[in-house]
Amino acid sequence: MTFEDRRQALVDAAVRVIARDGLAAATTRAIVGEAGMPQGALFYIFSSRDALITEVITHITEQERLTAVLSADMVADDASLHEVLSEAMLGYLRMLEEDPARELALLEVATHAIRHDRAAVNKQWQTYRSAVADALSYLAERMSITWELPLTQVAHLVTSAIDGLTLSWLTDRDTEAARRNIDVLATAIVTLAAPTADPTSSPTPAPATTPTSPETDAR
Repeated sequence: MTFEDRRQALVDAAVRVIARDGLAAATTRAIVGEAGMPQGALFYIFSSRDALITEVITHITEQERLTAVLSADMVADDASLHEVLSEAMLGYLRMLEEDPARELALLEVATHAIRHDRAAVNKQWQTYRSAVADALSYLAERMSITWELPLTQVAHLVTSAIDGLTLSWLTDRDTEAARRNIDVLATAIVTLAAPTADPTSSPTPAPATTPTSPETDAR
């Protein structure tokens, strides 16, 4: 097993332990036991348990970003912005259905940090919002649009909506309701976009007006 293979195995093991038993139970002993490795392997690859938890957050967030972008790339080149946004979020929903443990682990880490380390949770959500901002920037370039609000604000709105979508699905596992909500969310996000102006095009001149002579002025 290569260094990267062992690193990924430890991250995956940490996700499973946190999702199943909670962050407090995710001791180094529990994580290496889940991964089937000696305890020294964790400290050979990561400087500390906290460094491993940070990697868990980064890994899950990057997976979500890539899933959204790749799903958006699956639609036809002539697809509408609504279709591209919908497919990106549906890709995330499919990933959530396939492995809820990842998102449960992320929420578990965030909930613990809200109580005990606000700086850590702020950093966690900043990582999340930055990933969404990167995806929105990619979509803007692909779709030749400009966001009407600052990109960071759009990313904040989108992450807040997806947080609600995620929590609702984890609670009731109602995929059809989630799909309907994604359609509504995509419709709302579309209103925040405008076509990018073509810098090579010149404005259409206003039609010329003929001055009214005193003789024909009806006033």
